[in-house]
Amino acid sequence: MSNTNNILNDIQTLIENIDERSDEYMTDLLFLSQTKISNYQIFINILFLLIILGIFYLLYRDYIYRIASKMTRCTDINEIININLDTNDNSYIYNIYIVHINNTRNVVKDFVLKLEYNFLVEETKIILGEHKNITSVLFSPSDNIAKISNAFYIFDLAEKKKKYIDYYDTENMKVYFLDRKKLATKQYKYFVTSTNDKKLTDDSSIQLATFVKKYGYNDSINLDPIYNILYAIESKKNMEY
Repeated sequence: MSNTNNILNDIQTLIENIDERSDEYMTDLLFLSQTKISNYQIFINILFLLIILGIFYLLYRDYIYRIASKMTRCTDINEIININLDTNDNSYIYNIYIVHINNTRNVVKDFVLKLEYNFLVEETKIILGEHKNITSVLFSPSDNIAKISNAFYIFDLAEKKKKYIDYYDTENMKVYFLDRKKLATKQYKYFVTSTNDKKLTDDSSIQLATFVKKYGYNDSINLDPIYNILYAIESKKNMEY
C-alpha cells in the first residue's frame, strides 16, 4: 500500500511538474508571439517610411533633372542662335558628311554620303558619293525583314521620321541600301560643315553629327540635337518681334 501511495504521489508530482512546465512554455510562447508581432509592426512602419522617403527623393531628383535639362536646353538654343547670327541664306543649314577614314583628307569629294539639313525650310537633301566610295557599304536585301534589320536610315526634317537611303545601280538595274552596321564602326567618320563647307566644331554641330551616326542604327534615341536647332529658329523669330 505504501509503495502504491508513493507511486501515486510520484505520478501526481510529475503531472504537476508537467502542468507547471506547460504553463511556463505557454507563457514564453505568448511573450515571443507578442514580441514578434511588435517587431513586425515596427518593421512595416520603418519600411513604409523608407518607401515614402524614397518616393520624395525620386521626385526631388526628377525635379532637379528637369530644371537642369531645361537650363541646358536654353543654353544650347542660345549657343545655336549666336552661331547662326548671319542673316544670309547659309544660317541654320548644315552639311553632314560620312567618310571612310582613308578619305578624310578630301571630305567634300570622297564621301560616302552627304546630308544637307536645311532647318529654315525643314528640308533634307541626300547626296550619295561616287560608286567607288560607297560600294563597300552597299547591300541588296533579299526581303523587307533584311532591309529593316540592316539598312541605314536618316531623320527626315520634312516628314519628321526615319527615311531609308537607297541606291539604284544602273548597270545591273538593282536597288541597294547602305549597311548601317558598317557605317556605325570606327572605319567611318562623321563631319559637319556649313554650306560653304567650313568645318563646324561647336557643341550643337558635333551633337548633330553624332546624332546622325547613332540615329542611323537606332531611331529611338533622343531627338534634342534636331529640335534644339528648330527651337532656336523659333526663338530668334520671337525675339525679332
